[in-house]
Amino acid sequence: MILCVETSTNAFSLSLFDGRKLHDTETVYRTAYSQNVVTESKSLLERVGKGISDVTEAYADIGPGSFTGIRIGICFVNTLHQIYGIPLLGLSSLDLLAFEADRWYNPVIAFLRSRKNEVYTAFYEKERRVTEYLALRRDEFEEFIKTERPMSLVSTQKDFIEAGIDEELLSDVEVCFSHPKSRVGVELVRRYRLAPRPEYLKPLYVRNI
Repeated sequence: MILCVETSTNAFSLSLFDGRKLHDTETVYRTAYSQNVVTESKSLLERVGKGISDVTEAYADIGPGSFTGIRIGICFVNTLHQIYGIPLLGLSSLDLLAFEADRWYNPVIAFLRSRKNEVYTAFYEKERRVTEYLALRRDEFEEFIKTERPMSLVSTQKDFIEAGIDEELLSDVEVCFSHPKSRVGVELVRRYRLAPRPEYLKPLYVRNI
């Protein structure tokens, strides 16, 4: 059984996949969301008549995103690896956003707020990530959009778009708002046959260019 944990934003989610059916739980904008990852995982497993020992693979969001949330999710799955020897796979929150938006078929930029005037971002097209994961200031991000010319932008950060991105720059771009989801992580892994590894996960650090 596969367990996927998504704790990179304040929209916490968990998913289980038993080889036939996906079971999941999602809590949007919950205070102290990721601190309940152990309790919520146990509850979800009990709903399908399983226990932690039935988990054979575990995935977790490694970032970028909430400093605390990411570490709680990673610590949880690393503990599963340590106790049960469960192989692990790290997923990026930006990959999850982009994959959900249009399955990476069309050019898309995913981004998450980093600091007050910065974002974490990456560009995707033809079912792959084209750029590195980047940390950009607003002016650099606008230039990034001009250079890559995406068909869509996807993010959790509606306020960042409304706070001053050039409207003309976005005139031909579809803007979507979502949040990374664990069930999307399960689908992404299955579609591209990504393989978990018998090693601990570490947070993804994205630095300014």
